[in-house]
Amino acid sequence: MTILQYIGLVALFVFLLYLTIKSIIEKVRRECFRKINREAQFSGSAIKEEKGFWASIITPKYSSKAEAIGDNGEKRISSFLADLSCNDYHVFNDLLIRDGNYTTQVDHLIISRYGVFVLETKNFHGKVYGSGNSEFWKQYLPAWGYKRYGFTQQNQLRNPIWQNEGHIKSLRRLVFGYDTIIHGIVAFPSETRINVTADQPVLNMQDVVPYIKQYRDVILSIDQVNFYRRRLLEVISTSGSDRKEHIDNVRRNKERRDAAVTNGRCPKCGGKLVLRHGRYGSFYGCSNYPKCNYTLNS
Repeated sequence: MTILQYIGLVALFVFLLYLTIKSIIEKVRRECFRKINREAQFSGSAIKEEKGFWASIITPKYSSKAEAIGDNGEKRISSFLADLSCNDYHVFNDLLIRDGNYTTQVDHLIISRYGVFVLETKNFHGKVYGSGNSEFWKQYLPAWGYKRYGFTQQNQLRNPIWQNEGHIKSLRRLVFGYDTIIHGIVAFPSETRINVTADQPVLNMQDVVPYIKQYRDVILSIDQVNFYRRRLLEVISTSGSDRKEHIDNVRRNKERRDAAVTNGRCPKCGGKLVLRHGRYGSFYGCSNYPKCNYTLNS
């Protein structure tokens, strides 16, 4: 065996050892967090991991690549949220909530005496551009990966602020009412470059906890916090069929919105889409503006 081969084997062994130790540390940390913060035991992540050994082997963990990517992003932000004090903040992750005939999937929810925080996590990398009024945002993958071919790959994602607003509406109706202050937050991976104009905060993951901690005025009593925690647990669904139904509903809503846009109608209010010219180029806006501020890039 040559020296280079020996060095290669040692490097491979060290790398595998690093991955193993990292996985063990993350698992221990997650379990310690769950023991201290009981709410995490009711989260969808915990429920999905409690199928049992044989069921976990036979049953696919994810139904699609997109679901796997999304779940990975939620786990990353969950590790950041674990730094919040369990005495002051009650963290819920990956919640499926039954709202009548509909279901709502909330990535992360924090209840504290300083307010309620609802997080929508997007595991998109590269550069993200968008505005609070646009249905679609744009993602540009890192230029260094495509420079040799002379282009940058471009994708689009639906406005996560709108998604989060829908979650907040359901939570107000079912749990918190309309007087409680709820802060909506959209979180992207730490390395993502964000260029978004919106009223709601759109942050990198490492900035979420400092943002939450800046709110120090006590606005909820301990009794109110405990009441909301109990009420939330009453509306959480742990049914596998409900999760499948939720995925189907998301697909149908996407098809409905796409059909409305194709027919020149606003997917939010049904108004007519009108071509307008703005500072950054042409776009389609709802004819019911300013009552409806929906926009679509041309």
